[in-house]
Amino acid sequence: MTGQFRLGTYNFSYYLIIPLTVAVVANYAQQFIEEMTMHYTGPVVRPPHEANSILLEVTVGCTHNHCTFCTFYHDTPYRLAPKSQIEADLQEAKRFRPDAKRLYALGGDPFSLRTAKLVALAEQIHQYFPDINIAMYARISSMFNKSLDELKQLRALGINDLVIGVESGDDEVLARVNKGYNRADIIRECQKLEAADISYRVIFLGGLAGKGNGQRNADNMANVLNQLHPTHMYMTSVAIQPDSSMYQEVLDGSFVEASEQERIEETLALVEQLEQPITLLGQSVANPVNFIAILPEQKTQLISELQNVLQQFSGQDEAHLRRQREQLRNI
Repeated sequence: MTGQFRLGTYNFSYYLIIPLTVAVVANYAQQFIEEMTMHYTGPVVRPPHEANSILLEVTVGCTHNHCTFCTFYHDTPYRLAPKSQIEADLQEAKRFRPDAKRLYALGGDPFSLRTAKLVALAEQIHQYFPDINIAMYARISSMFNKSLDELKQLRALGINDLVIGVESGDDEVLARVNKGYNRADIIRECQKLEAADISYRVIFLGGLAGKGNGQRNADNMANVLNQLHPTHMYMTSVAIQPDSSMYQEVLDGSFVEASEQERIEETLALVEQLEQPITLLGQSVANPVNFIAILPEQKTQLISELQNVLQQFSGQDEAHLRRQREQLRNI
């Protein structure tokens, strides 16, 4: 096998490996929190690629907060950050990062704000950082009430590179984990973003379909992605937390978790079917196999590596990776 076994995960040696787990207060952020007087409430959650961005609290918590697997915002009621707080934080950020080119608006889904509020936010930000890119988390439902013209207006104001926790393209899975939308919604709303020239990244949460359903979940996710053009996909695997609704489903037997081998098989099945150019970011502590790959250039290589892993996968590997997953304290 060309990869190496390290910390319970296979790491393909010829890929560029960088830390890509969703971070709750990254090292850089912690440094600035200690030195600056910016405001943060509850968990500071941002995607890995925004590690060096200004982190600006715009909303607190999540408007939905009912996904059965998610515990990020259980103790953080949703609210808007006061405009005066945002103003003070922008002043502080300008003092420490005057030449910053990226800003990440914090909150579970700041894109759910009405267009008028997002316009006002972008204009407020651009008073301090005229050319900065403004990125944020978004839910599929965040786009429901925004027209194409409104999205184009937001794009013109520098709002771009959204991160969307799609999680799955399977209607049964989406309904069971209470995402609040279906696969048709995903396709329609992401195509609307593309028409507005807003780039976006998606998150796929492997294992979410449960034991015996990985192939179906992979098939449906691939079908959705082959109709869309996200620039990147974060590929991780669900780690069920004791304070989640999904954990209770495990206890009462209504949900049976996929094995570690099944999760790798699901990843392979998804990769095999992808047709559009995309960068796959599979470097996560929750993944049994870690990788980064650019498709289509590295598709054949990645498929070969995943097949090699499965051919050599043992009961000992299964047990080791399962113990590691049970120790995780994040999804």
